[in-house]
Amino acid sequence: MVGRDDVKRWFEQFYLFCFTVGVRSIRCLRAIRRFTRLLWVPFVRAAYRALDWLILRHWRTAVEECRQIREDFRKTKRYVQETPRERRGQALLRFLMLPVLAVRRHKKTVRTVLNYGLPVCGVAVLFLTVQFWQGAQFALALEYNGKPIGYIADEGVYADAATIVRSAVINADDSFTVEQAPTMNLTLIEGDMVLPEQEVGERILKSLSGELVQASGFYVDGIFYGALPEEKTLQSLIDSVLSRHKTDSVDGVGFFAQTQIVNGLYPLSALVEEQTMSTRLQALTVKTMRNIEYTETIKYKTVYKEVTDQPLGFESVQQKGKNGTQKVYAQEIMVNGKKQYQTVLRVEVMQPSTDQIVLVGAQKYDGDTVLGDGVATGTFIWPLPYTKTISSPFASRWGSFHGAIDIANGSTHGKPIIASDGGTVIEAQYHGSWGYYVLIDHGNGFKTRYAHCSKLEVEAGDKVAQGQYIAKVGNTGYSFGSHLHFEVIKNGVLVNPLDYVQR
Repeated sequence: MVGRDDVKRWFEQFYLFCFTVGVRSIRCLRAIRRFTRLLWVPFVRAAYRALDWLILRHWRTAVEECRQIREDFRKTKRYVQETPRERRGQALLRFLMLPVLAVRRHKKTVRTVLNYGLPVCGVAVLFLTVQFWQGAQFALALEYNGKPIGYIADEGVYADAATIVRSAVINADDSFTVEQAPTMNLTLIEGDMVLPEQEVGERILKSLSGELVQASGFYVDGIFYGALPEEKTLQSLIDSVLSRHKTDSVDGVGFFAQTQIVNGLYPLSALVEEQTMSTRLQALTVKTMRNIEYTETIKYKTVYKEVTDQPLGFESVQQKGKNGTQKVYAQEIMVNGKKQYQTVLRVEVMQPSTDQIVLVGAQKYDGDTVLGDGVATGTFIWPLPYTKTISSPFASRWGSFHGAIDIANGSTHGKPIIASDGGTVIEAQYHGSWGYYVLIDHGNGFKTRYAHCSKLEVEAGDKVAQGQYIAKVGNTGYSFGSHLHFEVIKNGVLVNPLDYVQR
């Protein structure tokens, strides 16, 4: 435990530490003050002496001289006041000459005042001049075609205003131009007198009121035909030309070409006489329009759906397509009684068509297989995916040798037969014994035959891929039930298919 003596001892040590630090700090501060005084007092004295020699002594002299001048004026004033009335004029003249005498008597003081006063005045004038020009605002005074427009900030404002003017004027005959280099003079302005480009453009247009006119221009296939001051007059001329072609058998008339009326500012040179415009309108080809109705067939669409459980080349109609009907509302365009073209206005479907859905085989035995590529892989696959039952092997049968295998299970009729390997179909026809058959040359010494088919899906000369759909199982030729007669021929000799095909 900590005793009282320990606490007292610690307190005494702490007090002694603080006392020592305080004493040392005071001594350091006093030493710094003495050092500072020794260092700065001579410097301050020297600076004061220099200032006194440069300015203060002249100031004291000037003050003393001014005091003497003031005392002279007071003495002269008392002299004038005490002078008798008859000598008052001479005393007043002496008073008026006192400034000249003061300047002569105190030349040195006057020179000192001028030496110090004139630079100060010059600095003051310079400062006021800079302040004035900093607050001054300059602009370009713009004149267009000799007419004052206003003040603009720079030449870029005029360039933008010129663009506005060009866009506001329909320069149909290319006779209107905007002045490229108008008169612009730099000048000093007051207040907010600078104009924005939009207002400059409007003032330029106003100054050109004698060169531009609000009119209606007539265009044919984008080509300008002329302008008239009033749209009503132009429309009346158009109606007059078209009305000559109106009959009870037509539903509308118009010009065969694409026409358009554009209102806006035009150069005076773009205006034409009414008679000139009427002559130009009469030279245009007029079309007549007749509305018709008729019913037409909507042909059905064929939609193909891939199925992965059927071989490549397999196609089967899942849903038969059915045509629909629709009512067409159209407009016939005729020129001189002859039909030029027809425009469909709208269509009403009376009976929608039904899509024909065709299932397409997408089963591949090799990821790189492409339908009809004719590539022989050198390996053979089972030709009848539906069943692997062999009803008659590669062996002697009924007193002769059966050089093939028959594949059937009693319900194979119409099932798809696929190419055991890729190659070229060299025969696809009917034979008295084989019935409908397909013979494929694989190009590597091997050929395969598929006989007794009910339907052939390929022709001689076709290239087939391995696994491609080539025929349907049947019972044609010398056959006693639906089955696939499958032969493998190597270098012209029949070999056992089971030696090359895995079931």
